[in-house]
Amino acid sequence: MEKLELRTATIAFTARRDAAGVPHAECGSWLEAVYALGYLHALDRPTQMHFARTVALGRAAERIANRPEMLEMDQFLRRSGVHRRLGEEVGMLPPRVLLQLEWYCRGVNDGLREVGRTLPMWAVGFQPEAWNPEAVLAIGNLLSFAGLAVGEQEAKRVILELIQLGTSDERLRELFRPYLDGVDFGPLRELNFAKQLSDDALELLADLPRLAGSNAWAVAPSRSATGGALLASDPHLEVNRLPAIWYEAVLRWRSDDGRHEYAMGATLPGCPLMAVGRTSRLAWGVTYMHANTSDYFIEDIRTKPDADDAWQYRRGEEWIDYRPRLERIGRRGAKPVDQLVYENEVGVLTEPPTEPGKHLSVAWIGGRPGGGKAIATWLDVIAAPTTSDAMDIVRQSPHPSLVWVFADSAGHIGKQASGWLPVRSRASGLVPVPAWDAANHWLGAVPPEKLPREYDPARGFVASANEELYLADGTPLHSHGLHDYRRRRVDERLTELPRATITDMQALQYDVLSLHARDMLPVLLTHIDDEHALKQRLLEWDCRFDAESRGAALFMAFYRHVLLEVFGHNTGIGLRRMIYLATRIGYSAMVLTACDRTLPKVTSSWWSQRDKRTMIRRAADRALAEPQQRWRDVNAFHFTDRFFGGSRGLTTTGRLLGFESPVTPMPGCHATPFQGHLKVTATRESTFAPSYHFVTDLTSDEAWTNLPGGPSENRFSRWYKTDVPRWTTGEYKRLVGMPQAGPDGA
Repeated sequence: MEKLELRTATIAFTARRDAAGVPHAECGSWLEAVYALGYLHALDRPTQMHFARTVALGRAAERIANRPEMLEMDQFLRRSGVHRRLGEEVGMLPPRVLLQLEWYCRGVNDGLREVGRTLPMWAVGFQPEAWNPEAVLAIGNLLSFAGLAVGEQEAKRVILELIQLGTSDERLRELFRPYLDGVDFGPLRELNFAKQLSDDALELLADLPRLAGSNAWAVAPSRSATGGALLASDPHLEVNRLPAIWYEAVLRWRSDDGRHEYAMGATLPGCPLMAVGRTSRLAWGVTYMHANTSDYFIEDIRTKPDADDAWQYRRGEEWIDYRPRLERIGRRGAKPVDQLVYENEVGVLTEPPTEPGKHLSVAWIGGRPGGGKAIATWLDVIAAPTTSDAMDIVRQSPHPSLVWVFADSAGHIGKQASGWLPVRSRASGLVPVPAWDAANHWLGAVPPEKLPREYDPARGFVASANEELYLADGTPLHSHGLHDYRRRRVDERLTELPRATITDMQALQYDVLSLHARDMLPVLLTHIDDEHALKQRLLEWDCRFDAESRGAALFMAFYRHVLLEVFGHNTGIGLRRMIYLATRIGYSAMVLTACDRTLPKVTSSWWSQRDKRTMIRRAADRALAEPQQRWRDVNAFHFTDRFFGGSRGLTTTGRLLGFESPVTPMPGCHATPFQGHLKVTATRESTFAPSYHFVTDLTSDEAWTNLPGGPSENRFSRWYKTDVPRWTTGEYKRLVGMPQAGPDGA
C-alpha cells in the first residue's frame, strides 16, 4: 500500500492507499476516525464538497459562475428555504453528535490547508471557506430536498400540466386510478403557477446524490452457502460525470475497551456519513422510498386593500397579510437579483404573485424544525451492534425518506422504512388542494412505529427496489403508482438460490433481464399477425438488455411507438409531450407506469373510439422500419468531467482541461436490476445507473465493491477513474476491514 504524508494533520493517524486508491485510515479512536474521514474528503474531493455547499446555500451564480441555469437554481433553492435555520438546527443536535461533527470539520479544514485551492476553484475564482457543522447540514438538506423531493414535485407538476392542457378527464382518471378519484379538476385549471425548472437547471440538480432508484437486499443464513447473512446494495444515480458521487474509505480504530473496530463503504464528501457499508457486526444499504413527503396547495390571493404592493391569502373567509422575505441573490460580475418569497404556515408560493387569483404553493415536510437530526442517524448506525438496534435507530430519522436493509454477524436480517411523512385528513397528495380549507392542512407526521418494518422473515430474505409501500392500515406511502419490475426480479432470483454466494449476489447486481419486457410482450404481440417479422424476432428474444442484443433495441422501439400511438393523440397526453416522455423512459416513471397498467386492459377509454389492434400493428410497422441496431448503439454514453466537462458542452468551469472517454455501452434499462438509463440533449448526456456496488458476507470482514470512478476528483490523478474498468466489466475488488498482517499494516 502507498502511505499518505498527511502534511497538515493536527490529529495523529496513518492512511494508506490500496491498489485501487481507496484510503485505509488507522486511528486511535472513533473520533479520530471521523477526523480522518474529514481530512481524506478534503484531500481527494475538495471541489466537490465546496461547490455542493455553495449550491445548497443558493450562491452558485455568485461564487461559481454567473450563468442563467445557476441563477435559476439559486432562486429555486433560496425560495425553498433549505439554506435557512442551519445554525438553529446545529444547536438542536445532541452533544455527542455535535462533537463528532466538530471532529469531522476539523479534519476537513486541516486537509484543505494541505490541498489549497484546486484547479476548478482557480478557474472560476472560487475562494473556499472553512467547513463547519452548518455546512454538513446544508449538504444533508441538499441530498434530501434537491436530490429527492424535487423529483417528486416535478412528477406532480406533470399531472397538473396534463389537467391544464385539456387531457380528457375520463382518460386521466383511468390512467392514474385510484389517485385522482374524487378530484375536482375545475379549480386546478384556474391555477397560476410558474413553469417548471429548465432542463439546464434540472441537469445541475442531477449532479447531486439522488437515490431515486436503487436496489438492496439481505439473505438470511438459512439461504446462504456460508451459513452467514449476506447483504448487497447498489444506489443508482448519474454515473457518467467524474468524480463519482461516492467516496470509498476504510476506517479502523480501537474501541474504549481496546478492540479493533472498522467501518468501510461509500461515504458522501462533506458529511461524516456512510450511505452503504459495514462494520464488524452490521452491514447496511438504502433505497429511496418514493414517499409522499411534498405537497402542492392552492392559495387564494388578492392585493391588500389600499396597498397595491402587498398581498394577502385567504383562510376560510378571513384574509391574512403575507410577510414576504427578501432573498438577495448575488451574481458574479453583475448586480444582485432580489427575490421576494411569499411563505405561510402551509407552504411557499412557487413564484411571486403578479395578479389576484389562485396560485400554487409547495410544502416539504423535511423543512420542519428538527430535520437536522438526520445526521445523527447515519452516525448511530455505524455504532449499532445488531439489525434490530439499527432498525430502531433509523425509523426515527427525519429525512430523507428511505428504506434501509440490514444484516448482522449473528445472522439477523431486516428492512425498515424511515423519514417524516405528512398525515393528511383527505386527498392523496398527487394534486393540489385548497389551502384556505384547514381540513386540507397536514396533521403532523406519521408515527415512526407505523412505518413498514420486516425482521427475519420466514422466506429467508428481504429486498427493496423502490416499489410501492403501505402502512399497516393500507394507507399508501406514495402519491402515484410505482413499477415493481426490479423488485420482482430480485425476489425471483433470490427464491431460485437456496444457497446463495457472493458470486450470486454480484451476478444479480449486474442482471439485465427485464420483467417489463416479459410482461408486455404477450400483451402487445397478441395483436400482431404471426407472420409479422417483428413478432417473430421478439418471440426469439430472451428479454435481456445485454449490450449486444438486437432484440432489446427492437423491443424498446416497439414499446416507444405503442406509447405514441395509444397515448400521444390530441385528446390524450399529446404527441409532443408523449414524445418527450417516451424518449426519457427511465426519467418518466410515473406516467409510464400508469401506461403499463393500462395497456393490458381489454376495454379502455384510451381506445374506446380507436382500434387498439390497429394502433399496435402500426407501432410494430414503424419500429420495424427503423434501422436495426444493437442495444449498445442505442444506449451508450461517455464519461466526462464534472467540473470541466467534455466535447458535448459546458459544465461548471468550461471546456478548458475537459475530459471525455471513448463511448461506453450501457447494459440494462429502467426495469432491470442493473438500471441503465440514458438521456441525450444537444449539450449533455445524462445517465442513471448503479453508482456503487457493495456485496458482503457477515461471516468474514470483507466486502466486494466497484464504482464508476475513483477516489480523486483531480482529472490528472492516477486515482481519478481507477474503478471504471471494474464497473464496466462487472468485476469487483476486495476490501478488508480488520488490520492486515505485516510490519507496516500493508
